[in-house]
Amino acid sequence: MAEPIMCPYCGGTNLFQEDDYGIELDYEYWSIHHWDCLDCSESFDKIEILPASNAFEESHESTIH
Repeated sequence: MAEPIMCPYCGGTNLFQEDDYGIELDYEYWSIHHWDCLDCSESFDKIEILPASNAFEESHESTIH
């Protein structure tokens, strides 16, 4: 996942990433990345949605070799 280059609220670049978490649904895996802007104190999320089968394979890719 690419990091955000700026805050969507103020355009600031002083960003802090909180803990990520994921949710697996029937056919999708949602990876949720939470960011706080230290310039304006707003927070925002970036969400990646992957097919559930690919999410499992990518998360275990290093152990399959």
